[in-house]
Amino acid sequence: MKKLGVAVIGTGSWGKNHVRVYSESEKANLVGIYDVSEERARILAKQHKINAFSDLDSLLKNEEVEMVSIASPTTTHAELAIKALEAGKHVFIEKPMTSTVEEAKKVIDVEKKSGKKVGVGFIERFNPVTQRSRQLIENKELGDVVLLSARRLGPYWPDRLKDVDVVRDVSIHDIDGFRFMVGKDPVAVYTRGGKLRHKYYDYAEILLDFGDGVTGFIESNYLTPHKFRKLMLTCEHGIVEADFMSQEFIVEDGEFIKKRKIPWKEPLSAELNAFVSACLYDKTPPVSSDDGIKALNIAVLAMKSIEKHKVINLEL
Repeated sequence: MKKLGVAVIGTGSWGKNHVRVYSESEKANLVGIYDVSEERARILAKQHKINAFSDLDSLLKNEEVEMVSIASPTTTHAELAIKALEAGKHVFIEKPMTSTVEEAKKVIDVEKKSGKKVGVGFIERFNPVTQRSRQLIENKELGDVVLLSARRLGPYWPDRLKDVDVVRDVSIHDIDGFRFMVGKDPVAVYTRGGKLRHKYYDYAEILLDFGDGVTGFIESNYLTPHKFRKLMLTCEHGIVEADFMSQEFIVEDGEFIKKRKIPWKEPLSAELNAFVSACLYDKTPPVSSDDGIKALNIAVLAMKSIEKHKVINLEL
């Protein structure tokens, strides 16, 4: 089987999971890793018996590397992605795609010129809970959907987050997830939120209008002491309650409550292997740069709504 040569840039708390997935993948050949912390990269490289590149240029010049996976701080995403694309590499970027919409546009411009592929890391699209919910909505198994509601709560992780707010880091999962589940973009957003303990927005409540009577509600924060990741669908003939972490899926219709057994799978492994396959077989990435910039734009306008205290109409 043909394998794609992959390197990971950024091997912190999340990047090390990229390294693990690629090292286990039947589709990827993990060539090496790079991190600004040489010691961290060296230790991880030793564990996986791979090369720790001493500098970024060496990694990008290496002909075995056909694709890079960027799991570095958000403020570095645009610069790293552009350098990798110009070096002839496919690029997978963890969410948010970039810090700003303007940066994302620059990445897309270079992507088009390079002929290479860019994918963005929205892991929840690959969660069985999300995929089952999309199927239920498409097939109208409980009639028309009225409300999608997500709660994504939990403590701030200072070792991981240094440059991004709760909306672009946390809420953006459900901004993209709702787009995916209902199959269209919202037409307006209204948000309340604030900065209770941190310099960035650390809590937000986002209301998304998808038109045709469909509403999305997202609650996110860096405040509550325990991690909480749940989804609820309110439909014409019943409701769904689902847990993104346990992947438990409960349907309550007019007759009774049914706990649906969904085969568990690791979303990160499914996500990264799907992008590798797109590169290997010249297919459109399942989560494209267009998806990345749309979700980022909605997140940015959601924060603008907080500042302006008003509904923001969306043109995506």
